Amino acid sequence: MIYSEWMSYIKDDVKLCNVVMPSAHNAGSFKMKPIACCQDGDLTQQFEYGIRHFCVRIDTDKNGQIVFCHGITKGLPFEPEMEKFRKIIDEHPSEFFILDIREYQPQKLGPFNLSFHADPKKVDEILERTIEPSKYAFTDFENVGDVTMGDMRKSGKRYIMINYCEEYKYSVNCPHILPWEKKRHGKHAHEFVTEATDFFDTNDTSGFYWFQTQQTPNLGTDIGVVFPRKLDKALRWHFKALINTIANTPRYLARANIISGDFMTEDFFKVREILNLNLNKNNVIESKRTEYKNRLKTCT
Repeated sequence: MIYSEWMSYIKDDVKLCNVVMPSAHNAGSFKMKPIACCQDGDLTQQFEYGIRHFCVRIDTDKNGQIVFCHGITKGLPFEPEMEKFRKIIDEHPSEFFILDIREYQPQKLGPFNLSFHADPKKVDEILERTIEPSKYAFTDFENVGDVTMGDMRKSGKRYIMINYCEEYKYSVNCPHILPWEKKRHGKHAHEFVTEATDFFDTNDTSGFYWFQTQQTPNLGTDIGVVFPRKLDKALRWHFKALINTIANTPRYLARANIISGDFMTEDFFKVREILNLNLNKNNVIESKRTEYKNRLKTCT
């Protein structure tokens, strides 16, 4: 199916920061409680649905295990899931992905001070046992904005591991932004989709541009505190209009790069709409444009 090999259709000279790639917001939140769950499929399933940017947050549970987390909610142990994810590297040589992995910053919730910690040494050991950054992480660049798909293919590397503090071996703090605003991301779906694209006007970067299409439940916002799944069901009615706004606005399309959302494996709808933007940006190999478009449409 094309969703597990779509990068093979992208031209060599397209810069990585210009490729439009679907992203899973809180990729490790599958099987968490409803208030924290933002994805249904595990990392491997997300990849097979076309995801190439994984937002992963980690913490330590009471038994000392490194686990996925979403805020204060802890999820499944990290290592077994990364072991499963390793097969992606082995089975899909045409594909490349971005792993954004880190702890949450300390937070204050009312009178409570919250802290999160995953021992970098333990994380490094898990990563090396599973996805082998020493062999597969791409670090040989000065400016990620200059890296092309051809560069990635020639390197033999399979992913970039992003971490603001470069806490893990082979992680990099390359330029990237993820605009977010409590009030705007807390609006009801029909208002959110009309205002979200304004971020493209007010934020720019020489690196990865991570555009978030998921709303954020929060106290003091229009949507308040509500399960992410309920928000996603309402947003889906407006998602195509959001992507069309990007496609039909040249300055937005130029900056379109990483586009994230919740429940990306519910069906292929969101990922298909996002990947179609590569046609709008002329990123697809000319002789394969029709095939790319048809396979996205028919899920073949």
